[in-house]
Amino acid sequence: MRNHTRREILQLAGAAAGAAVIGASTNTSRAASMNVRIGWQPTLNGARYFVAQHEGFFASNGLNVEAIKFTSGPAYFSAFLSKSIDIGFMGTPPAVVGIAQGVPMQIFAIENYAPGSEALVVRKESGINTLKDMKGKKIATKRGTSGDYALQTALKKVGLSLSDINFLDIDVSALIPAFTRGDIDGGWYWEPWQGEMVAAGGKQIATDGEVGVSGGIVWVAQSDWLAQNGEIVERLLKAVDQATAVITKDPQKAASYIVADMGVTQELALRVLTKEASWPTMKQSWEPGYPLSINPASIRNDKGLIDALSRQAEFQKNQGSLKTSPDFVKAIETKYVAQYIGAKA
Repeated sequence: MRNHTRREILQLAGAAAGAAVIGASTNTSRAASMNVRIGWQPTLNGARYFVAQHEGFFASNGLNVEAIKFTSGPAYFSAFLSKSIDIGFMGTPPAVVGIAQGVPMQIFAIENYAPGSEALVVRKESGINTLKDMKGKKIATKRGTSGDYALQTALKKVGLSLSDINFLDIDVSALIPAFTRGDIDGGWYWEPWQGEMVAAGGKQIATDGEVGVSGGIVWVAQSDWLAQNGEIVERLLKAVDQATAVITKDPQKAASYIVADMGVTQELALRVLTKEASWPTMKQSWEPGYPLSINPASIRNDKGLIDALSRQAEFQKNQGSLKTSPDFVKAIETKYVAQYIGAKA
């Protein structure tokens, strides 16, 4: 066997050291991977979650996600109470209800602002062309929901009330058959049922945004878990921001992910992504002028997110669904977005 020259020995040693560094780096990366249990609901307005999953953004940011699907609010709330999930996303109305009921969760980020993702859609033969035309007509929504809030606000704007219409309390599971049969003249519902009514030949009259009651989707976390897992939260925020870039640059691609997970049409998914709602970067959601701003200054001045939550809570209280309006200031944790974007909390 020949003797190696000094140069060859140094090269071999360097290669071995390099391999050791790569191995250590890989092991460190694996060790740094963190587990998180995310509760999700089948809503088109949770688009960034679906995009991040399909694009692998959670994994590339060192998160091992256990995705747990929920189809009802009570089961979702129970999971936070039992600490069987860590993080989730939900609309502002259920967030209000959960916080008011003492569910141990806090809002820590904004998923989207959705002024157009809920609307009054009517049958074309109903004779309804304006909000005033609802008088005497059979109009449906589900009591206690954001659709109920929007419908009653719209009626008030045109000098009407529930007593001026033939109101029907209909769950989404029975909505489309009732609409197609003509059992109702119209309904105020959210996506995907809003789009399904349009697809069934319906005509859209007004959106939540057009009557001034826009809400959106918020990210929430189990309170005790949130206080101890800031690094996981910041990794998630980065993954969500990366998903925002995909929605902005390639909405067709983003829509295909929603189609795969939700079973809706590409057309509907694309409409939600590009026309009915918007997905802010974390920096945009921090701006005081953003409609659902999470900036502490906005919160102190009862603007942005806290304004949307407070108005929804007041409506629920007037309807008898809530006894009192909760303290939303304590239910919003802003420091993780602040740390992520380098802002002062």
